[in-house]
Amino acid sequence: MTETDAFVSNVEKGASGPNLETGNWVVAPIPVSNPTMGTGLQLATLYLHPSRDDNGSPNPTSGLGAMYTDTDSWVVGAFHQDYLFNDRLRVTAAAGTGSLKLKYYGAGGEGFFANNPLDYTIDMAMGFARAQWRLPHSDHWFLGPALIYGEGDVAMEFDRLRPVLPGLSKGIAVGGAGLVLTYDSRDNHYFPTQGINFSATYFDFSDALGSDFDYGKTRLSLSHYRQLLPDFVLATNAALENTSGRAPFFNQASPGVRGYNRGEYMDDDALKASIEGRYSILPRWVWVGFYDYGWVNNGDKQIFDGETAHSIGTGLRWQTTRDKPLHIGVDVAFTEDDTVFFIQLGESF
Repeated sequence: MTETDAFVSNVEKGASGPNLETGNWVVAPIPVSNPTMGTGLQLATLYLHPSRDDNGSPNPTSGLGAMYTDTDSWVVGAFHQDYLFNDRLRVTAAAGTGSLKLKYYGAGGEGFFANNPLDYTIDMAMGFARAQWRLPHSDHWFLGPALIYGEGDVAMEFDRLRPVLPGLSKGIAVGGAGLVLTYDSRDNHYFPTQGINFSATYFDFSDALGSDFDYGKTRLSLSHYRQLLPDFVLATNAALENTSGRAPFFNQASPGVRGYNRGEYMDDDALKASIEGRYSILPRWVWVGFYDYGWVNNGDKQIFDGETAHSIGTGLRWQTTRDKPLHIGVDVAFTEDDTVFFIQLGESF
């Protein structure tokens, strides 16, 4: 619920692929495991609607989902993504509620909390809506507004850090309006082999939109895919996040380096570069090798002078259906201090 961009990205992974002439239900229990959320199970129920026209528009998708992990974190939600007027208008709406058990590591990957993380809980309900129009004389550019609103409680569990300290709980509301620009020439949204995916997003959170926090958040992401051999794809990604103003600690910028808890490296600015090789070793089986490098700082100095985190890893993925190249698998990331196994649904970018 605190990782809005990742949440929206996961919704978008169902946007493309071979079009369906009839509706198709998909119901699947999916294991989940990562350093931020813990290990558990998510249940997804999707309905892939028939394409609305014969001009190659993607299939509208509706879905319900629920998740529970061994940290006692849980989420339930629903979404719908649609393509209207011969894919000239793309609409996404999502809503959910949940309770996330997370850890606070301080800012910038250093300081007291970096070695003594503080447990905290976010109980929040959230809604999101976005509409994007295809720009005139363009096949791949889309631009449009977005709204997000959430409210709930944040509880800092100081008593777990020091028994003599009391816990602290506060009700919060976060509301923002934004603008989203995208360019997408990928040949497939599930498993791209060629093309470019670019997005630029800005959200303004303010009192006028019901927010208790007054800040702005910008995110830029650029991914490139190239098929070097018939069975080998090289994928690269660069992503930049920036927060300005009085951003809440749980929504500060994070590079999202694989193998780390998202909260370990958060501050005003974050940058990540990734390179990944994807090799189809057998029908419906893909081997992946990757390297991530990230930077984070408080905005008072150059991004490359901040704290850094990096990981190298590998994984094995299996295509869940014969018709669409949506993969699930187990990855392992080797960081500076640890070896972390996690379950990956779809591609990282």
